[in-house]
Amino acid sequence: MNVITLKLPAALHAALKEVSRQRGLSKSAVVREALEQSLLAQGVVAAAAECWVAQWQGKLSLPAADSVRAADPRLAQLLDKHVR
Repeated sequence: MNVITLKLPAALHAALKEVSRQRGLSKSAVVREALEQSLLAQGVVAAAAECWVAQWQGKLSLPAADSVRAADPRLAQLLDKHVR
């Protein structure tokens, strides 16, 4: 990851620290999330989930339905309902 430095007003820094503490995330993670949401709202970047899907699309394959059904019927039902 790239590293940046920025200056924050005291009130914004206090809010960042509080959100970070409440959510159990680093301040960097909170800033990354907020920046991504802001840029996404402006149509500048794709969301992280969309990037992840694009990265793996076509590279993963599902196991054969019969083998899943024999090993775990509930998993087979979920795959049939949501994926296949």
